[in-house]
Amino acid sequence: MRRGQEPREEMGEDKGFSKGELMEAASMSAKVFDAIRKAARVKGPSHGGLRWMFPFEDIVTMIHRAESGSFSERGSTASVAWRALLEEKGVKVPAKKK
Repeated sequence: MRRGQEPREEMGEDKGFSKGELMEAASMSAKVFDAIRKAARVKGPSHGGLRWMFPFEDIVTMIHRAESGSFSERGSTASVAWRALLEEKGVKVPAKKK
């Protein structure tokens, strides 16, 4: 790890999902996942990082971005899959504010 960086805190299953779990649930490539993540301005791993954990709040942000106009084609399956994952954990995803 470079100087000035802090390690990502360990999260349990009850606080978030890994990049690998989110990609698998949405049946998407890392390239599409990272495009949505970066467009949503959510921090992520610099390279690879399938075990990188995303908290529920970041996943909600990515869901809203995936449902937006620029990702409506590729992101719709991701948003549906990620909403289902969050609902299994008891997290309600609010509708995006207009």
